[in-house]
Amino acid sequence: MLIAGLTLGLGILAVFAAILYRIVTLDTTSVAVMAPDAAIPTLSLAAIGLSPDAKLISSALDGTRVALTYQTKDGAAVIVVDTRSGAVISRLNVAH
Repeated sequence: MLIAGLTLGLGILAVFAAILYRIVTLDTTSVAVMAPDAAIPTLSLAAIGLSPDAKLISSALDGTRVALTYQTKDGAAVIVVDTRSGAVISRLNVAH
């Protein structure tokens, strides 16, 4: 019982040490900040090849990419866009 308690205590101590290490060595200088006078990229449904009746049903952000899921009359379309340039990286159409 003593060995189990010491092992558990050592494990908890190791987790707290790892968390503390990550906090102390956190690099906050690489945070991307948009300049106040920078142009904001705008996407239209026509620009990404969707019909005007398409509805945005989901979005997911991953670093510098955003996945937009649209419901269309033919099914669903997943469009991956680069957030820095506004360029469409990939597209996936899912039929009914």
